[in-house]
Parts: sequence; C-alpha cells; structure tokens
Amino acid sequence: MLTLQYLEYSPKLAQLDENKVVERLRLAYERLPFSHLLIGWYLPPRLLERCRVEAELLGIRFLRWHPMLTGDGVFQPRLEFQVVGAAGRVIRGFDDKPEFTFVCPNHPAVQEALSLRVEGLLRQGLYQGFFLDRVRFPSPTIDPVGDLGCFCEHCQRKAAVAGLDLEQLQAIILERTRQENGRITMVQALLGVKGAGLDEALNASLQPFLEFRRQCVSDFVGMIATMIKEARLEIGLDCFSPGLTTMVGQDLESLSEHVHWIKLMTYAHTMAPAGLPFEISQLFLYLISTTRLKPDEALSLLSESLGLPLPTTRHALEKDGLSPTALVREVRHGVDACKVPVLAGLELVELDGAPQSRQTQITADLKALRGAGVAGLALSWDLLYIPLDWLSLVNQVYGVVD
Repeated sequence: MLTLQYLEYSPKLAQLDENKVVERLRLAYERLPFSHLLIGWYLPPRLLERCRVEAELLGIRFLRWHPMLTGDGVFQPRLEFQVVGAAGRVIRGFDDKPEFTFVCPNHPAVQEALSLRVEGLLRQGLYQGFFLDRVRFPSPTIDPVGDLGCFCEHCQRKAAVAGLDLEQLQAIILERTRQENGRITMVQALLGVKGAGLDEALNASLQPFLEFRRQCVSDFVGMIATMIKEARLEIGLDCFSPGLTTMVGQDLESLSEHVHWIKLMTYAHTMAPAGLPFEISQLFLYLISTTRLKPDEALSLLSESLGLPLPTTRHALEKDGLSPTALVREVRHGVDACKVPVLAGLELVELDGAPQSRQTQITADLKALRGAGVAGLALSWDLLYIPLDWLSLVNQVYGVVD
C-alpha cells in the first residue's frame, strides 16, 4: 500500500495550470505506481475534478485529505472554538494560519459544525474515502505548560463526569512547574513516561488528564468515522510519531478501532511541526532554558523518555535528524500499538542540503523500513514539492515494482 498526498491548500493553487497538475500526477504514477491519492481540501473545482478523473483512469483510490480540528477554508476556527492551554490562554496556531489553529473536540458547536461539514462532503459523492488529518490537540513542545490543552468550559464539564477537576489540575500544573523538578517531570509525562519523574505528585496528577485527552480525541474520531463508515467509504488517519502521541492526545490502539489504516508521521529529518527533530529540539530548548540540565543531560533525558537513540548534539539532531536505527524502532512501536495496517510516513519533499546526501539518507531509511513490519509507505507530504526522482528511488530501493 502506497499513499501520496497532493495539493495541500494554499492560495497559490488557484494559479496552477490544471494540465500541468494532471501531468505531474501521471508522471509520478509512471515512476511509482501508488495505490491511494490523498487529494487536498478547498481546491478549485476544476483541479479537483481533473485529478479525480485521472485517478480513475490510473486505477488508484481517490481519498479526501481533510484537516478535521483546524480550519479548512470552509470551517473556520473561531476564537471561541479554540483550545485553551493550562495557563488559561487560547493556544495560537503555527504561523497564526487557520489550517494550523486547533479547535476543541469537546465543544458542542465544533462537533455539530464538523459533522455537517463531513455530511456535505459525503453528499458530493466524489471520494472513495477520507484521510483524516489534524485530529488531535496542538503540540505543546514549544511551551509545555502554556500550550497543554484543553481547559475550556466544555472540557471541564466532560472531565467532571470522569471525576477530574480541571481547574484544580491547572492550579497544580502552574504551581509544580515553578520548580525545576516539575518542569522536567512535565516533559517526561508528555513523552509517555508513567509513574516516574522527579515530581511524583505532578506526574500522578497529569496521568488521568493525559488519558482523558486521548479518550476525547478517540471519541471525536469515532463520531466522524461512524458517518463515513455508514457511507461504506475507506478511512485513513494521520497520527503523530508514536513517541509523541501522548502529548497531542492520540492513542494508537483505541484509534485503530475506528479506521481502516493509520499513517505514522515518522518524519525523521523534518525541522517543521510534526517532524521528530523539530518537536524533540523544542523540548530540548525548553529544558535547557528552564532547568539546570546541561545540553548532553537534556538530550539523554529525551532519549531515555522516548526509548530512541538520539544524536549527541542539538545541531546534529536538527541537521541530520534521526538515524535509520531510531526510525525503525519508532515505527515498530507504532506497529505494535496499532490493530490496523500501519503506513510509515516518509518525507520526500525537497529539503535543504546536497542532493547526494539527500539520496543517501532516503536510501538508508528505505532499506531500514523494509524490516519495520509496516503495510506500506505514506509518501509525504505533497507531490507538488516532491522531486520525481525521489519516487523512482523509492521504487528502486523499496522494491515496489519488480
């Protein structure tokens, strides 16, 4: 199984030549016969229809790539919908873009609006399935306290039913993270470390909340998935890399109950949101700026918490990313956790650096992933920016077509 994402929303899409868009899709398929085209959202109708027809001619599955808990051009993340952090402030979206600004899955108006949004898309009858993206809470790595959500009134009510007092938890978090031990423990808990940490009281308070968040995301996915399954359509789900799922409220095992397959964003070389180097580097910066940990001690703590070998310096982490050994270990964690087929996300968009070193890195990762137990690859994250030569390389190294 091979998926390829195409035409992520951008105002620039309206200026694209539709013939060139279709030609690129055709050329990509000639180099690497992929099974699923995950087409972006809020596209000009002419582009959407041309791509749909081409997918039908090529005999590949045509799925809607849809961001659920962020803006999608039609649904807007209004201020009153947005996630509230432990510091009591609304969590701003990355670059303040609507498509990266998260709304609360427990807000009744959000649930109603997004259910109606999906119903409308189903009525169009254009898609053979849905690839659900951004079904999570925002990543708190830049500010593990201020960006840990959600503490809105709707979450407070739902948590109370589960026996959790979120106002009390907020007070505990703000109080305990005034101390160094609390800040270190916060990072460990966000990375899934249970029953440990220098501040046992904080860890004990956080664990039920982190489980509550996972349940909230799973409940929301279940609600949307029920609608899609009733239409007898396929469902894929975009998830954070396994070591980072706790901090965004995703539980791979429970999410597996609602979908047909899961893509893991195991981006081992991406210095951008969701990329392992980016998210780990942000936690590293938080630790060395708010605690007395030395750089090597901070990296060691992160490595131990994640259960992954990390580069020995921040510079190496950001420049080279994670090794193939770490990549495979991380992917296997996801395979073990999921009850459905797992696709390993492989970033192929053009990155900075010498082409030869990039080819070497992609080749090493592909060879390693052949032994990771995955059902296939998710080639990420937009064909518009993927050099076609990299698709040929995937075919050659991964052995898609003999």
